[in-house]
Amino acid sequence: MKKLFYVIFGLLLIACSSNTSKRTNEKIVKNVLNDFISAVEEKNFSALADLTHDDFVIYENGLVWNLEQFTMKLEEYENVGIKYKLKDLHIIVDKNTAHAQFHNQGTFNHPDTVIVLNFIESATFIKHKGNWQVQFYHSTHLK
Repeated sequence: MKKLFYVIFGLLLIACSSNTSKRTNEKIVKNVLNDFISAVEEKNFSALADLTHDDFVIYENGLVWNLEQFTMKLEEYENVGIKYKLKDLHIIVDKNTAHAQFHNQGTFNHPDTVIVLNFIESATFIKHKGNWQVQFYHSTHLK
């Protein structure tokens, strides 16, 4: 009976630590996503490089860009203020991979006009050398 108690107690500890680790990783992934979004808003290309994996790819309204192509595109908008607002965020973590899906409202302040667009987006993350990084990002403009 005593052995059974220790076995059950050990299994409970493992289950609890696994759930805690999962929640911790979900929070970390959420922070990486928010940092990625902030880096895009600020056009902080150094931060984007730190937050993305070497084989990062973004699908943006039918176009496919790697990080270099994406940052070159962002450079074209240096005079445009960008602000994003995420909602309905769902994150799933499985060991060394994670997936986020969400809605995103973008406000683009051009020198002579303001444009507001809505997107449905998703991102895939991998844990590389102990750090979570964005590996894939997909954005579709909602009409």
